[in-house]
Amino acid sequence: MLYPKILALATGVPAHRYTQMEIYERFLAPHLGANRRARAIFGRAGIKQRFTAVEGAYHEITRGTEERNLRYMQDAIPLGEQTICKTLQQADLAPGALDDLTVASCTGFDIPGLDLHLAGRLAMRPDLNRTCILGMGCYAAFPALRRARDAVMAAQTTQPARRALALCVELCSLHFQNRDDTENVVVSALFGDGAAAALVGFDEQSAGPQVVDLLTQCDYSTFEHMAFHVTDHGFQMELSSYVPALLGAAVEPFVDTLLARNGLRREDVRFWGVHPGGLKIMEHIERQLGLKPDDLRFARAVLRDYGNMSSPTVLFVLDEIQRNGRPQAGDHAVLMAFGPGLTMESCLLRW
Repeated sequence: MLYPKILALATGVPAHRYTQMEIYERFLAPHLGANRRARAIFGRAGIKQRFTAVEGAYHEITRGTEERNLRYMQDAIPLGEQTICKTLQQADLAPGALDDLTVASCTGFDIPGLDLHLAGRLAMRPDLNRTCILGMGCYAAFPALRRARDAVMAAQTTQPARRALALCVELCSLHFQNRDDTENVVVSALFGDGAAAALVGFDEQSAGPQVVDLLTQCDYSTFEHMAFHVTDHGFQMELSSYVPALLGAAVEPFVDTLLARNGLRREDVRFWGVHPGGLKIMEHIERQLGLKPDDLRFARAVLRDYGNMSSPTVLFVLDEIQRNGRPQAGDHAVLMAFGPGLTMESCLLRW
């Protein structure tokens, strides 16, 4: 069977780059003082640097949700525009060649949304099919890819040159909270800002990977373990310490189901693109799937250089695989991400 391919992939980050400990000193330390426990959590996160839309001084005063959301729209639109343009340049396409645009984000919203603003700024066609995916968190790249894949597959016979673009944009740094509880310190030690876009379509000449299959699974009894609540002072992340163990316990049958229905086993997978939600999560998954530490080197590299950017992160991992893993024809990759639900999402790729 012929499957759509990821024809182009690009990533983008905002202007401010800080080392992990600079983020601690500039964003959190002014509110915590000399908190050795918090400093140690930052130091053990496996992160060297992160990119942020706001400068360190932004959180010196308390910001309301309206103010943070206005800043989100101010910065997310140009970041999304730049990332889309990089993606289209790789494919030698003009914005007007797009038939479908899906935008995923959970760190801000407005009406008209990012999709309309971006389509207008880039002079996309007025009959462009648009979809917004809001509030799904770290796994939102998968529903966005599924929407793009479904759109081009549905038009395979009538419009084989159909092109769909999936964009993920998150500005997590806008929602740093001035709280000294361990849960907030852990969240503050992990999240950064970024964007990524994938162009999907049919093209036999493209070297990009085929999007063979996607699988999702949600545990409706675990809502309290991971959440992102709107408060008067921005969005507040809830991240239970039980999340790594819960995901680790469920990931083995989840992955095996995806592979088995495509006639594959774990040993047939060359690349594992796991969303780097944190070192503990990756360690649990690594152990449960029987992976070697080197198997998650691309995820660890993204965590080290960017932190957890929520929805774009797994596409950063795929970009790392393509640039440094040098996949060959016939190679398989499994991408995975996790988020509120607890929800697990996966995608099987084949070059």
